[in-house]
Amino acid sequence: MDFMKKTQNLAATLTKEFNCEEINLTVQMRRGEDWITLDLFQNSEEPNKFYATVDYSSSQHDAIGTGRVLH
Repeated sequence: MDFMKKTQNLAATLTKEFNCEEINLTVQMRRGEDWITLDLFQNSEEPNKFYATVDYSSSQHDAIGTGRVLH
């Protein structure tokens, strides 16, 4: 998934730019009446590992939804 690599690069760039130890990046994209939510997390204990969930069914704008772990 090319978009995941680009998102990881963005997160790494932001972490370096702001000298952060941890990052939680949430992106919401609208497609018609539906929303896609991408949540990406990296912590200081495992700096080379990203955790991500993608929720394709967030059309109700719930803060907590059923996501699918990608990586």
